[in-house]
Amino acid sequence: MAQATTSPQVSREATALTFSLEQLRQRIGADIPGHEREWATGLRDALVEVEQRLRQHRTDVKAPDGPLAEVDETRPTLARQAADLRCDQDELLHEVVALREEAQRAADVFEGPVPATRKAGASIPDFGTIRQDGQQLLARLQQARAAEAGLVLESVNTDLGAGD
Repeated sequence: MAQATTSPQVSREATALTFSLEQLRQRIGADIPGHEREWATGLRDALVEVEQRLRQHRTDVKAPDGPLAEVDETRPTLARQAADLRCDQDELLHEVVALREEAQRAADVFEGPVPATRKAGASIPDFGTIRQDGQQLLARLQQARAAEAGLVLESVNTDLGAGD
């Protein structure tokens, strides 16, 4: 029978990641018109937090007592799904970094007293596209979290039901 081996530290990190995803959701949904620099800076800050939490989560996921430690790795299907989730973490981190950099570029356009339209070589960022990219990234991050939880539950439930 599988036992819960996830450490309290891993649980705290998972809660922190959940909180940072909620902060990201709020930043993505904030009003933009008239607040372009603040919106982009807030989005960047939220993405910095998500990036830090996701990096820690990736480390935890690979740890022997991490969130996927309860997955029955002797079952090929579950082992493959766990490996896929670990790879997804790397891809998601790259997406977070790319969007953070885009948010920083958008904030930079509105930096200082000179209006963005007068800055040499600066083009107005497409905030709609940045918001849409953020929403899609957030959805993928939440799906990955749900898939991870589902995989652990499937593994534990299958193990618990095996002796019935």
